[in-house]
Amino acid sequence: MAPPKRTSSALGGDDGDDPQDAAAPTSPDDVLALAEEAEAEAAEAEALAAAARARARALRLRREAAAAGASAPTTVTPITAAEPSEATEVVGPDEPDVVDEPITDEPITDEPAAADDPAASDDPAAASRQRRLRLPRPSLALAAAALAIALTVGFVAAGVYMTLHHQRVVAQQERSAEFAAAARQGVVTLMSLDFTRAEEDVQRIIDNTTGDFRKDFEGQAEIFTQVAQESKVITEATVNSVAVASMTQDTATVLVAVTTNVSNAASQEQQPRSWRLSVDVARDAGQIKLAKVEFVP
Repeated sequence: MAPPKRTSSALGGDDGDDPQDAAAPTSPDDVLALAEEAEAEAAEAEALAAAARARARALRLRREAAAAGASAPTTVTPITAAEPSEATEVVGPDEPDVVDEPITDEPITDEPAAADDPAASDDPAAASRQRRLRLPRPSLALAAAALAIALTVGFVAAGVYMTLHHQRVVAQQERSAEFAAAARQGVVTLMSLDFTRAEEDVQRIIDNTTGDFRKDFEGQAEIFTQVAQESKVITEATVNSVAVASMTQDTATVLVAVTTNVSNAASQEQQPRSWRLSVDVARDAGQIKLAKVEFVP
């Protein structure tokens, strides 16, 4: 700032003392002080200009970083001590100390921090919504993997169920065939008789029966043998069909269709006769035997 000019009273033709003339420098020391003051004011103006340039540069860098996006964070080279004119403001004699905020390497974004947002801190619901929005979403690969695991478990369970079901069906078929075969053989043994070996046939019938049916037949075995020998009867039985009506683990009811051919000494061979029987069989000491025989009309 230039020192004020002195106005001579002689030039103005005014004999009175001017107030400005009283403050005008009258010695070399005053002139030197005014020069130093002007130099300080010039330095202060230069410092203010440098600070304004620094602010403009920082603002420009922030705008460039915001335009570039969050995909490539902008790294700003911090101002070193070699450039004091662009890092800080020179404090004038009549102004408080003002220091510009240093520029760091942190990425500059337009989104304010959650802690600096008073609305977010005062509103718990808004903060909760913000946390929910920031939760990571499951990726497509993760969903596909979960679906594949679920399908694999389902296929394995279905395979195990089908295997067990198949095993049960096969076991039932085998047990049914076993009961049917035992009923077929028992009926043939029961209804086939040769008077020449009546005792052997009667004992074979006893060996292939069980339960109350065996007890009843044993009580009549002697009479049955004597009648067969006296009548000289020969009976041959042929099973035509057999079907299991019901069964459990160790018992079954079997329907049997059988045809018998009877011959004796009086009338050589008679006409064949057909019979339908309901036969109960039961497992006895590991062998399936006849437990009951009924004729079905």
